[in-house]
Amino acid sequence: MSKVTEAVYRWLDFDLRAPHDIPARVTASQQLTFYGLRIVFGLIWLFNAWTASASANKHAIAQFMGLSFGSWPVRVIGNGVFFLDLIMAVALLSGRGMRAALWLGVVYLIVMWVGVSHTGGFNPAAGQTDPGIAPPYLILFILTFACWRLSQAAPANNNAVAQEHARLWIHAMRLAFGFLWAWDALFKWHPYYLTHMVAYLTAAQDALPGWVATYDQMWINVISFVGPVLVGVLAALLETVLAWSLITGKLMRWLLPIGGIYSLVIWSTAEGFGAPYTALGQTGMTGNMFGNAAIYALIFFTFMAVYRWPKPITASV
Repeated sequence: MSKVTEAVYRWLDFDLRAPHDIPARVTASQQLTFYGLRIVFGLIWLFNAWTASASANKHAIAQFMGLSFGSWPVRVIGNGVFFLDLIMAVALLSGRGMRAALWLGVVYLIVMWVGVSHTGGFNPAAGQTDPGIAPPYLILFILTFACWRLSQAAPANNNAVAQEHARLWIHAMRLAFGFLWAWDALFKWHPYYLTHMVAYLTAAQDALPGWVATYDQMWINVISFVGPVLVGVLAALLETVLAWSLITGKLMRWLLPIGGIYSLVIWSTAEGFGAPYTALGQTGMTGNMFGNAAIYALIFFTFMAVYRWPKPITASV
């Protein structure tokens, strides 16, 4: 185990042993699933590279830096973001240079979250319903790398150490994802969210094409019929339960697929399928990236593959 990993796990008060609820042997179906999910994540980064080249991204950079659109720092940073996204896409799609891409991704996402998003904040009145796009991307990147490591053939003397290392990181990402859902749940329990749930969806209809707006309106009608406050409470309760399940490792057999489906529902409604519908090519996400709930869904699906769903799962000790 590397010194960095050991230091992280000592700080987290782990016992430095791979959790026994993550299977030690990767099956052929798991390898295929990991491969498919990695390709999907790579395509998402390819999408991010495409949107990074849009004028909307450079306008956002110029506004953030307080410079003119045509200034050289804006051009350099805009092109740098494009190439960075492209490098990560190529690494994920090819399976080559994964370690370098991981470190690039970690640094890039942390800088984005801290420097641009200011760690997400907590202001539901401003339209926030989650801590931002960078945390789920970061979790999925580390999780994808760990699953890729588990799938790699390694020399016999290094294989056990590498697998234990990867399994520990997977366990850590499950806990991190649980705490992320707990953070999300705090937003949902906020009185402003509970009383303005329909307003969130209505605001999301801006700049959406007709078919997406119609689909969104269908959900708005259903929520209005059932009762926005009741639906808001149910959403907050579900997110709280998802957080509890991920942190404790209990009932994941049932809650992992539920979480994945729930994330896709959010992605298709509040996020309008995450496409750049505006004339400038804006996705509405920080960094003009693809997201946000679709990344949550991919994390759930990856954990389903890790824990060999629907095999019964027990919590690690």
